[in-house]
Amino acid sequence: MYQSRSSIKKIVTYLAGPTLNFAMSAIFMVLPIDENLKMKIVYTNLLLGIFNLIPIIPLDGGKILKEILVKMLGNKDATIFMNRLTQVILVAFTLIYSVWILKLKNFAIFLLILYLWYLKYLEDRKVHTLLKAYEIIEKN
Repeated sequence: MYQSRSSIKKIVTYLAGPTLNFAMSAIFMVLPIDENLKMKIVYTNLLLGIFNLIPIIPLDGGKILKEILVKMLGNKDATIFMNRLTQVILVAFTLIYSVWILKLKNFAIFLLILYLWYLKYLEDRKVHTLLKAYEIIEKN
């Protein structure tokens, strides 16, 4: 069922989470609540929304970009491109945040990077299987 939805509907679905984060930030900005609590909620939602739009698979930003690329390049080439882009961005994040971790001594950032690499590993397994299927199809 999910696969049969149009790309536009998929993109709208992927945008729902970050859009809700940005809307929550805007709503809490105008609520008359404790300023400290308000800013924590606003910043947390802004960071979650922005983070989720990073163009790596499996984050929503990566899924949105892949849907666009599928229309432009086809599924196989979009899959290969997104797999490589995800790896490049994760390497850059790892290098940048490694310095930040040493400076801030923030273990949560380290866990986040490990989790993103784990998700990349799972995605690599799917991509490997998908590319083998494409090879079999192309041979026939």
